[in-house]
Amino acid sequence: MDHKQTIAMLTWINQVDPRVMLNEASAETWAYAMRNIPSDVAKQAVLEHYKAHENIAASPGAISKRAANIKNSRDAKTSAITAGPIVKHPNSWRSRNPEEWDRL
Repeated sequence: MDHKQTIAMLTWINQVDPRVMLNEASAETWAYAMRNIPSDVAKQAVLEHYKAHENIAASPGAISKRAANIKNSRDAKTSAITAGPIVKHPNSWRSRNPEEWDRL
């Protein structure tokens, strides 16, 4: 997330929970904590935080950790679905006898 996206997210969080301060210092802190997190993942992390801990204000560290877990989970699901490379067995009959394979 860039600085503008962070300010927009911080404004959104402040509307949900006024305990989260909206000033330049907190915006810089949040921007630094969320620099490697996509905005959709950050928003999901905030929603999950308030779903689980309604009485605890969101903090940059807690949200960035939760967002990293969400991002890792998404990446793991994606990599589990995609097929790995095709491995040719070096001792297969086809690789040992290519002329005979072509003849057949």
